[in-house]
Amino acid sequence: MRRALTILAVALGILLLGGGIYLYNPDLPRAALERRWAPPPSQFVEVAGVRLHIRDTGPREGPAVLLIHGFASSLHTWEAWAPLLEDRFRLVSLDLPGFGLTGPDPTGDYSDERSIAVLAALLDRLGISKASVVGSSMGGRIAWRFAAAEPARVSKLVLMAPDGFASMGREYGRAPERLPKLMRLLPY
Repeated sequence: MRRALTILAVALGILLLGGGIYLYNPDLPRAALERRWAPPPSQFVEVAGVRLHIRDTGPREGPAVLLIHGFASSLHTWEAWAPLLEDRFRLVSLDLPGFGLTGPDPTGDYSDERSIAVLAALLDRLGISKASVVGSSMGGRIAWRFAAAEPARVSKLVLMAPDGFASMGREYGRAPERLPKLMRLLPY
């Protein structure tokens, strides 16, 4: 019996190792990713110490619309919208620091306050004094916080399934008190 279990364990180990080798997919070089995911009209601009991947399309004299993607997403979120809007509006979309092709923020600061500073610096860099701000999911929270921090820069605010609005009396991001008790019911 013991010998059979040993053989089974070795076979399972070999199977897992073989599966891991088969499924291994190394990271692509950055240049290959940029060729694939950043064709024109994508561009890279240095803003607030961050190399941002952005798209700036539509008429420069048109009303500006800043598009902010959600968590685990990128500026590609807005690709289906662009053809419908870019004939009348100046559309600015970006990969937030830590997402898409923007890469990490050298400061290591991913707070909403830092995102707001980066967005304000991007608008400054592009010569946009005021924009309609659209945010989806996490981008909705950042859009809302941007509008609260920079009201003179926001002509309209559109929130699409925004996250991050804490309940009254609760701090954002704080786990409910019952969570540790629930986790004890789920042993490994």
